[in-house]
Amino acid sequence: MRDNGAGFDAAYAGKLFGVFQRLHSAKEFEGTGIGLATVQRIVRRHGGRIWAEGEAGRGATFSFTLDP
Repeated sequence: MRDNGAGFDAAYAGKLFGVFQRLHSAKEFEGTGIGLATVQRIVRRHGGRIWAEGEAGRGATFSFTLDP
């Protein structure tokens, strides 16, 4: 999935999938910080992996694989 939103600093990519880890304040963006952690858990349960690439202010791309 690709978007043209806020993006993120690649130095913080490791925090994206942590529970309650937020790279933006709640005032900037809604949410609780569990969405990507939940997605990662689902993908891993199906034998896959998920990763993200992004640039602050330029959007992000989230990719995943699933084992057949």
